[in-house]
Amino acid sequence: MLLLIDIGNTNTTIGLYDKGIKHVLKFKTEGQNKYSFLLDSFIKKHWVKPPEGAAICSVVPKVTPLISTAIRKVFSIEPLVVSSKIKSGLKFKIKNPANLGADRIAAAVGAHKLYKGDLIVVDFGTATTLCVVTANGEYRGGAIMPGIGISAEALSEKTAKLPCVKLKAPERAIGRDTKENILAGLVLGHAGGVERIIKEIKKEAGINPKVIATGGMVDLVSPYIKTIRAVNHFLTLEGLRIIYELNA
Repeated sequence: MLLLIDIGNTNTTIGLYDKGIKHVLKFKTEGQNKYSFLLDSFIKKHWVKPPEGAAICSVVPKVTPLISTAIRKVFSIEPLVVSSKIKSGLKFKIKNPANLGADRIAAAVGAHKLYKGDLIVVDFGTATTLCVVTANGEYRGGAIMPGIGISAEALSEKTAKLPCVKLKAPERAIGRDTKENILAGLVLGHAGGVERIIKEIKKEAGINPKVIATGGMVDLVSPYIKTIRAVNHFLTLEGLRIIYELNA
């Protein structure tokens, strides 16, 4: 049994791996030292044995040591923390691999192992990221844009009269009121932006990759992007599992 933890800017996702990803829990990322209780309760709730190993990918440096300490305290195991320096099966063909987000590494590893071939991995999270991974495991780079949630918040905060809308699929492209206008612009505009980046990546890299999508906002945006081949909600956790097995 493996404990897999993805610490994101907005949410933290926990899952257990035992012949598949199981018992996934998502909660708001907070810099509070409450994780020992949370992890202990999580295991007891599902009536499973304590994990034999743990792997973490994090983009929130202040939370990483809190969860690492909690894992040591509750389970008496040392978690593997993902970085570009550990064994991943990827060859980083980018500037400053140490600055690459651990979540992007995990998702790229998961996609490379599960889907094969040339790939573009799109993660719809707090930020929307695109990563290019070749068939032979070269991580070539990618793109980052504001996530759709950030865009919605910024639109409301930086204008006097536009509300912060609850994100959902727009009913039409031609909005009939302010809310419908915003939803059409946010969702269709975000999907269009991602499609354009994918098109430019294909042209520049000279490849015809499979596009694999994941992330908390994937179900909202992916239906509007025709080039997406597969949606995998647990891609980052799968990548964490693979990285752990490579380094165990």
